[in-house]
Amino acid sequence: MQEQTSFPALYLHIPQLISADKLPAIDELISRSDFVDGKLTATAAAKEVKNNTQIDIRNQQTLPLIQQHIVDAMNRSPIFQAAIFPRHIFPPLVSRYRAGMSYGWHVDSPLMGAYPGMRGDIAMTIFLSEPDTYEGGELVVLSPTGEFSYKLAKGDAIVYPCTQVHCVKEVTKGMRQVAVTWIQSYIRDAGQRQTLFELYNVHKSISKDNPNSPEANQLLQTHSNLIRMWAEA
Repeated sequence: MQEQTSFPALYLHIPQLISADKLPAIDELISRSDFVDGKLTATAAAKEVKNNTQIDIRNQQTLPLIQQHIVDAMNRSPIFQAAIFPRHIFPPLVSRYRAGMSYGWHVDSPLMGAYPGMRGDIAMTIFLSEPDTYEGGELVVLSPTGEFSYKLAKGDAIVYPCTQVHCVKEVTKGMRQVAVTWIQSYIRDAGQRQTLFELYNVHKSISKDNPNSPEANQLLQTHSNLIRMWAEA
């Protein structure tokens, strides 16, 4: 799997999170799934701005298999593990947007699932349609420095903080399919996750030629000790 480390951990694009050889199985499962109004899984003000459909969460035939494909891909991704430190992963939802559908500006719920639930630290969108098969439908995340817009290749994923206001622009032609999920991290603080991800990338670069050099070992020790200091286990 190709990895891209030039993006910060806070807004991380993971190319081919789901590899090309796994996508046909997911497509086939989606084709056999029933979709319902997406408002059924929205909370509070989000209900007023959500206009899409989702695979029925009561579906026990195809949805669990799709979810397993996605979670397996997350667990196999070194860059996802290094940037996110997942403690809990909310079962992914599969959403579909046809022409005229959108999801207005909203903030994700801080707590996910039935009591006691899990804390939502990071949101993830996995794109399940090629970008040239639909028009519009960009995921837009409002950051402190402006808007970030994402319309990625099929199988690619974007992760971003749950704290940020975001929306999905109206699809004007074609059909947009995505999976969405939320993650509780062992490292609650986004700035600390960013620091650890930067150290991971520096260690990876230094250890490429000499994995047992004193500098590589020192970086690994520092990275490990910071995890011990910051992790909520």
